Amino acid sequence: MILISTLIGEMTQLAEIANWIDQQQNQHLGVELIAFTHDEDYWQTLNQLLPTLSCGCSFHGPYIDVEGTALPGDAAQTQLFDSYERVLSLAARYECRHVVYHYTQKGFRPADRGYFQAVSQANLSYLLRRADYYGVDLLVENLALPAQGEPLYTVEDFETLLSQFPSLNVLIDVAHGFITGLDLEVFLSKHGHRVKAFHLNNNDGKTDQHRQLFDGKIDYQAFAKLYQRYTPGRDIVLEYEPHVRLSKAELLEQVDWLANTISQIK
Repeated sequence: MILISTLIGEMTQLAEIANWIDQQQNQHLGVELIAFTHDEDYWQTLNQLLPTLSCGCSFHGPYIDVEGTALPGDAAQTQLFDSYERVLSLAARYECRHVVYHYTQKGFRPADRGYFQAVSQANLSYLLRRADYYGVDLLVENLALPAQGEPLYTVEDFETLLSQFPSLNVLIDVAHGFITGLDLEVFLSKHGHRVKAFHLNNNDGKTDQHRQLFDGKIDYQAFAKLYQRYTPGRDIVLEYEPHVRLSKAELLEQVDWLANTISQIK
């Protein structure tokens, strides 16, 4: 399924975007809903919206006022766990396809990375148990480079994380990988069975810009070949930000281009 992320609009446009996607009545088109928990009005809108949708949906887990490296016993850890308890419960109730998880929102000093990797893994272990309880697929996303400091997980560290969590599934953000130097074909050839979804957007190879599919240096024709070879049928999410000024017709044209390009590869 190809899904469109509600990140393309403002928070106040959540229902408008989701309803428009739902109105397409396309069984191969769905919506990835940003499951923010920091704003109660937004959370209530999300809860009221879900029972009205007939299209497939997934959640992007909360990343505002939520931090995956929150320390044990801190209020921030309580906030992390409580937020994901709400999100996982809601995802289970409406049979969402997956929930995307960010293991951090920060950069780190080199000397601190090992310690906070251990903290992040303890928190992730707890959340995976809760996801298993609810029967929800919690997908860890590879992240771009932080604005300051060093990444919590390098490309190599991310693979190590997979070895430490044998049942862990992931979402690969192709644009993040382009920035961090991920060799997508090598990664998919080794771990394709654990890649359950992709985020697609474009950039200049330096910063995480969330441009539209054809506005940047990433070759999505080449991606389509790798997708069909290693991960056919996995979910694809177009994840654009509000600065992408596409009309609804243009957005649907990109969905069609992607679906047709993939289907033509044998």
